[in-house]
Amino acid sequence: MLELNNQYTLMKRQVHAEVLKEFFAGTLKENVDKLPIRIIPKQRVPNRCCIYKERAMVRYRIMALLGINIETDDDELKSLSEYVEEVMQKDKPAAPILTTISTACSSCPPDRYLISDACRGCFARPCLANCPKDCITFAGGQAHIDESRCIRCGKCKEVCPFHAVVHIPVPCEEACPVNAVKKNEEGYVEIDYQKCISCGRCAMSCPFGAIVERSALIPVVKMLAKEEHVTALIAPAIEGQFPGTLSQIKAALLAAGFSSVLEVSEGAETTSLHEAEELAERKARGKGYMTTSCCPAYMELVDKHLPFLDERRSSALSPMGYIALKAKELNPATKSVFIGPCLAKKVEAVRLKTIDAVITFSELASLFIAKNIDVREMEGADLGDTASFEDCRQFALSGGVASCVLSRFAPSHEVQVLPVNGVDKKMFRTMKIWEKRPAEADLVEVMCCEGGCINGPGVVVKPSVAMKLRGGNKAAAPVKAMRSVL
Repeated sequence: MLELNNQYTLMKRQVHAEVLKEFFAGTLKENVDKLPIRIIPKQRVPNRCCIYKERAMVRYRIMALLGINIETDDDELKSLSEYVEEVMQKDKPAAPILTTISTACSSCPPDRYLISDACRGCFARPCLANCPKDCITFAGGQAHIDESRCIRCGKCKEVCPFHAVVHIPVPCEEACPVNAVKKNEEGYVEIDYQKCISCGRCAMSCPFGAIVERSALIPVVKMLAKEEHVTALIAPAIEGQFPGTLSQIKAALLAAGFSSVLEVSEGAETTSLHEAEELAERKARGKGYMTTSCCPAYMELVDKHLPFLDERRSSALSPMGYIALKAKELNPATKSVFIGPCLAKKVEAVRLKTIDAVITFSELASLFIAKNIDVREMEGADLGDTASFEDCRQFALSGGVASCVLSRFAPSHEVQVLPVNGVDKKMFRTMKIWEKRPAEADLVEVMCCEGGCINGPGVVVKPSVAMKLRGGNKAAAPVKAMRSVL
């Protein structure tokens, strides 16, 4: 997976912040076509072939922020201001949540293994001995791979004592656990949406930014600008994404224009209670293992690829589902906006129909920058009575869901838990085996993102930093304000 701190992430956040500044100033339509030139000035040293291609990429980033499906709706003769006018009149449909930019795609060569100059032509030759297809030969004192026979198993790389075997992947294809990403006849990236589980791993992995999220940020800021009653539903993973405490994050959200803030952790308590009850019933009836239901990418995985797990997954709503119901109970007229690290939540939101929009932590950071809000400078807002669901803030971490379920299950020591800490190609193959050889567990906790939601595609900081910041003022090290990143 691509390192989170990179030039593309910074550029994306800058584009978002500049667009939002123009929106709140009431000048977006007039100035949006100037933004690519402002962001990529003439004197800039380009990372791509020229500044004109970089400006074109900024244009596409703005289109994605506007929610445009670039694959189907890109019209080079159409100005950005025309797209803005369309979006201001009517929001774009949420699906599909990803879109591709063929101009940005580098048409990476096929995945392959190469022998580097580090090969010493050693006597042991473990690469030769362990290759299942006999595709390694030696000539001139070095190993060579016959690519026509190579099955890309990686055995040679694993056993080489000199680390002389280099794996050159296609990052987006390698990251996708269900092989939904491929290159079309022209060599550009393409997503098979019939297979896609919306986990966002491909978008996180592409170093050229050729796979992008279709944002719902504009519909949200339109709600805020109209001063509608908007409830922010903050995911448990938000703790640690911004410097400061949860109460300061709540205050920052209120300052940004949200009318009220609810913790999704409160909904997680309801999910935990339901799953604990289901688990007890399944054990009593000897019905075998049950899987958790809070990860929307996993739910998509079951629906599209592992239908035999449908009867195994919990029937409980996700924490987002339960807290959205509470938001409507408190104010039937409110617009509910889920704020989290996950792209697949957008798919779940379409299905639930109780969520009006989903934005990521990264998009929230851009909103804070545009409104000149520094979380650390906020006076904490009252979080209310959180005693009953404080432990459910651990839903953001691998193992946290199972822990919360077991704490509400008696006797918990009789439950065998199998945590699925990230779903990659290998884990996907393992899960397929469960159809004939069931998992040896009572409760299977599935997190499609390794480490849990704190490693989702929409996070602001790396999991290691988030873990230091979780716990508010007990953070081990301070993190600079978000606006200083730009």
